[in-house]
Amino acid sequence: MPIGQVCFETALVATGSSSSSSSETFSLYVDPALGVNGHWAQDSSGVWANLASAPYGGKMVTEGDRLRLDFRITDGGAFDADGKVDASITASGAPAHMPLSIAGQAPDEGHDGFWF
Repeated sequence: MPIGQVCFETALVATGSSSSSSSETFSLYVDPALGVNGHWAQDSSGVWANLASAPYGGKMVTEGDRLRLDFRITDGGAFDADGKVDASITASGAPAHMPLSIAGQAPDEGHDGFWF
């Protein structure tokens, strides 16, 4: 985590139904020289996930001389710190480099199908 954790809170426009949740998309710009491979956050069970990856609806885009990390958080979802659908998202995470094999995604296979 070359720049540490980023914590933020945002108010959402109420949808009129307390049972429906809404999401917000965030963009964070970082220097590509930092070598980050995503915006990593812990879900409510403590598992780290790269929110700036396709499985989580995010992406990483090079824009000029900056790297843009786009990610989406749902009100009351696994990455909303209070876990409540209350028209507010409180979250923390970090632009970081995490070896993908530790995060549950295997790297390319090595020689004879084995990797370490």
